[in-house]
Amino acid sequence: MVEMIFIVVWFGSAACLLAVLSRREWGQLAPMFRVYLLVSWALITLGVLQVLVTPVRYTELTEAALWFAAAGFAIALTGGVNLLNLRAGLGELTLKGVCLAANVVVTILFGAIATHRGAEILHDPVSAIMLAIGVTAIALCGRRQCFRSRDEAAC
Repeated sequence: MVEMIFIVVWFGSAACLLAVLSRREWGQLAPMFRVYLLVSWALITLGVLQVLVTPVRYTELTEAALWFAAAGFAIALTGGVNLLNLRAGLGELTLKGVCLAANVVVTILFGAIATHRGAEILHDPVSAIMLAIGVTAIALCGRRQCFRSRDEAAC
C-alpha cells in the first residue's frame, strides 16, 4: 500500500514539474538536455519522497528507519549533483567524475534493493523505474555535446 502511494505521489510531482517546465522555454532545449533534466529532478523527487515516507513506513526511530531516510537524502543529493553537472561547462572534469560515481553508487543501491526484496524487476514497477532512472543518469552524465543545441546529429 505504501509503495502505491509512493508511486502516485512521485508521478504527481513529476507531472507538476513538467507543467512548470512547459511554461518556460522547454521547446528550445535540446532533447537530451530535457531527458537529463527530467532524470535529475526524478532523482531529487524520489529522494525527498523517501525521506517524507520514512515516518509512515517506520513507526519508531530505529536504525532501519535512519538508514531508509539517509538513503533518501543520498538519492536527492545525487539528483542535485546531476543538475550541477548539467549546468557546468566542459572543463568541469571533477564534477563529471563525482556525478558519474554518485550515479553508479545509487544505481547499484537500486539494484541491491530490488534483489534484496526478492523482486523480479519485470514484476516490480518501483524497482524497474528506479533502475531505469539510475542507468539513464549514468548514460547521460558524460554526454555534454548533446546538450548544446537542438541538433542531435552529434550524438
